Amino acid sequence: MNEGIIMLGSNINSEENITKAKEKINDKYEIIDESTVLITLPRNKKYKNYFLNQAIKILSDEYFIDSVRFFKQIEQDLGRTLEGKSKGEVPIDIDFVFWNGTAMRSDYEKWDFVRACIDQIKDKPSTSRL
Repeated sequence: MNEGIIMLGSNINSEENITKAKEKINDKYEIIDESTVLITLPRNKKYKNYFLNQAIKILSDEYFIDSVRFFKQIEQDLGRTLEGKSKGEVPIDIDFVFWNGTAMRSDYEKWDFVRACIDQIKDKPSTSRL
């Protein structure tokens, strides 16, 4: 079984989109832990709205790349487009930060809000709800 830690972010209908994303993720994976939701200010002038961000920890029996594809499909299903992102509109962003304890992106080191969310759940023992 694989363990992943994912960051969710949204600046368009944020509460609704994060909830919908977690529901879709939970249909396929077991969500075993969640951080609190943080409100963050835009870090770039193109983003006009504040973001809601949350880390979740999942268990997966899939390969990493298959999980990434699934998350990209959720992003599209919830309205994420390249055109929207270029306008600073992000209905949902789903990124693996850790996979089986290995950093998959530099976000954890780069962004304080990512560290704050992930540190709430990163070192907690993983126990299946099954």
